Amino acid sequence: MSWIVWTLKAYGLFGALPLALVAAGIYAAARIAYLRFAKKPRGALSAEIARGLLVAYLVVLFVIVWFPELPKLVFGQIPLSEFLALTFARGDYAENFRFFALFKGDFSVLRDEELVGNIVMFVPYGILLAVSFQKLRWWAVDLIGLGTTVTIELVQPFLERSCDLDDIIANTLGAVIGCGIAKLVLTLSRKRE
Repeated sequence: MSWIVWTLKAYGLFGALPLALVAAGIYAAARIAYLRFAKKPRGALSAEIARGLLVAYLVVLFVIVWFPELPKLVFGQIPLSEFLALTFARGDYAENFRFFALFKGDFSVLRDEELVGNIVMFVPYGILLAVSFQKLRWWAVDLIGLGTTVTIELVQPFLERSCDLDDIIANTLGAVIGCGIAKLVLTLSRKRE
């Protein structure tokens, strides 16, 4: 359990949470105002909650993968010059193509904490997308997950980080797993009704 807490802290999750809560609150207020102004009924409560959580998740993801030092800047712990230096001089170049070891029968790659973490990190994304936009087909949710991770990886070289094919595969797999879980739960709950 302490390894999980240490990993979440190392990735900057705890620093990103206050920003995520503020973003979710702003989204909720804007959504309520929009529905009242447009005189539209709100959607299913589960979808509305999932959309708020999706906003919070995207802020956390944005901070973790691109700007882990952003909370320190926002809360006045570092000046802008230090933030820029830390953001654009990381030199994080990971080993690429670890996933392909599976095709050679080398399953030791599954013990790679970073690879497993990349899968687990995108499971909530697949769940929240599928619940937020329940009319989307499963393949559309999976394509959004793929598009998101490709975008993340294509931006990373501009931040002095590596564009890693393994991360694309792992993140997409996580989104697919999350979407599958959500679609299964939604289907079972509809059958019960």
